[in-house]
Amino acid sequence: MKEYYLQKAEANTPPLYYETVKNPKTVRIVADETDFLGYSAIPDDRDVSVTQKGDSFVLDFGRHCVGHLSFSVKDNGRYIDAPVRLKLKFGEVPYEIARDHATYHGRLSSSWLMEDVINIDRIGRIEMPRRYSFRYLEVTVVSTPRPTCLFDFEVVCETSADVGHLKPLPEGTDPELVAIDRVAATTLRDCMQSAYEDGPKRDRRLWSGDLRLQALTDQVLFENNMLARRCLYLFAACRRDGKYLPGCLYQYPEVTFDNGMEISDYSMLYCASIADYFDHTGDLETVRDLFPVVKNEIGVALDLLDENGILTHPEGGWLGFIDWAPGLQTVTGVHGAFLYGLERVIPLARALGETATVQGWERILSDARKAAKTYLYDEKKQAFVSRYDNFQFSVHSQVWMILGGVIDAEAGVRALKQSLESADSVKPVTPYMHHYLVEAMLKLGMKTEALAHIKQYWGAMVKYGADTFWEVFVDGDPEVSPYGDPAMHSFCHAWSCSPAYFIRKYFV
Repeated sequence: MKEYYLQKAEANTPPLYYETVKNPKTVRIVADETDFLGYSAIPDDRDVSVTQKGDSFVLDFGRHCVGHLSFSVKDNGRYIDAPVRLKLKFGEVPYEIARDHATYHGRLSSSWLMEDVINIDRIGRIEMPRRYSFRYLEVTVVSTPRPTCLFDFEVVCETSADVGHLKPLPEGTDPELVAIDRVAATTLRDCMQSAYEDGPKRDRRLWSGDLRLQALTDQVLFENNMLARRCLYLFAACRRDGKYLPGCLYQYPEVTFDNGMEISDYSMLYCASIADYFDHTGDLETVRDLFPVVKNEIGVALDLLDENGILTHPEGGWLGFIDWAPGLQTVTGVHGAFLYGLERVIPLARALGETATVQGWERILSDARKAAKTYLYDEKKQAFVSRYDNFQFSVHSQVWMILGGVIDAEAGVRALKQSLESADSVKPVTPYMHHYLVEAMLKLGMKTEALAHIKQYWGAMVKYGADTFWEVFVDGDPEVSPYGDPAMHSFCHAWSCSPAYFIRKYFV
């Protein structure tokens, strides 16, 4: 089946669309206490048309770009008789330009930091072979034998999103929602390449958790069903009997993945993505192709239920991701994601006529919900605070138990509000988890609160000047980082795009 799935994925490779962004403005990056990350860009009136050794300037392309940079180099009247050496530093936000990469102290490889030194032996048109993700470009002349002219900087941006398909929001829509929707659409656009990338700056991988939020949002923005199918088939090609799918995969030079990257909740959300796809397209042929993978994922989870009926840790891999919140305990959240995924795939089995599978899964779903209420819920606290999670109180546990259908709306509203308002509860730190918080609110009928949360959370990033939504955001604390250093953050990140999905589906 692997070759079949790979052939299907290849047949669904979407075309790329290109746009050239020219005429960047020269700016200066200055400290700014009002900015979330501490820096902003202001106009720079210097003439930088002729440069010498040691000169440096910053260009602002006016929008977030994902693509290939090119520029021209010529002499200033005398032949340049030695290489021109340039240092190019790229930034999605001004902070990345201001930050000295030599001070980076994070856990991920510093080679992801977008900085290159190039030697130009022949002046003329220079085309950079690497794809970059940026709005700002700092050019430093490390060395040149004579005054040198650097000009005509441009970026050929690429995406598999057909922006011509994007419909404006209805006239009269709240301007704040229009702004959030615009930034969300730009975020998704720049993460849509030959697959749904998690972030075009770093990783550039297809992650099953990100996939679900991107495909949902794509449905209401660009409707690139071909890309969604491709990504579902790519993961199917990584299926291994008796093991969860990998949480992420690499496309090049061939489709592959890292062992030990199995993530329980991501596996269930891959299954939910197939259900989302079917709900949107009615494409039963693709569902039939992928259903063996769904059965495998559910089967792996069932084998990991403990004597109480609670999902436990697989051998190798992660118990679950859920969120990057420091110290987060994930058993309750992972069990909720299992319930959520199982409920979503039962209609797929029904559509395929698998009556015995439907009956078996419905019985398991009922039993697993009862187990959650018995072993993960604290009657005294009226919230989910389980011994499995060292009695930790978190927003995450309430959200996933609500989405898993464990408690009714009244009890869910009470537990969720308590966790959000308590000073002692663990709170979400990523837009990814904030998506599921909003989804839980909507399931509970808290539509007013859900809209207010979208405005408060994603709207704050817009107010800070975000062109695209960020990987990690805790308002008031820019140092929060799962990698030990915010310089490694992706400031255009796929799992942040979903407010457009909520806005267009529920609020306009």
